[in-house]
Amino acid sequence: MKILLLMLLTLTSAIAHALPEQVVLIRHAEKMTGKDPELTPQGQQRAQRLATLLAPLNPDLLFSTNYNRTKQTLAPLSAKVSVPVQLYDPRALADFATQLKAYSGTIVVAGHSNTTPELVKLLSGHAVSIHEDEFDKVFIVSWEEGKAVLEKRHSNESKAQ
Repeated sequence: MKILLLMLLTLTSAIAHALPEQVVLIRHAEKMTGKDPELTPQGQQRAQRLATLLAPLNPDLLFSTNYNRTKQTLAPLSAKVSVPVQLYDPRALADFATQLKAYSGTIVVAGHSNTTPELVKLLSGHAVSIHEDEFDKVFIVSWEEGKAVLEKRHSNESKAQ
């Protein structure tokens, strides 16, 4: 019985400390105006560029808020890697960060100028900012020996790694 209990504790501990390989966090691409705007032609081009940039990472999961601009930003990547976009609630970022840390593989999350920096902070402990007119920042959070590492990229670059 002690051996079984020890095995269960070991397994539970391993699962509790499992972290994704990396979480890639982006803000939606350039948007039109209005209540729930769609992407501008420039934003559509950026979404295509992001798909080209991020597809080689072979994402296992894609997450977006339930807004046209975030869903449209991930749509080309979703089509390219055949991974559906799942929705998350940007008003529950702490819970979402905990959920993300329980997954494995590579995860891409599309958010907003206010939610993406907050999610980066929750996942990595690092403070970042995105100005209202910035759409090109890409943040990659990974873990080395359980410690978060933050890499900053731009969607104007040719490759993510």
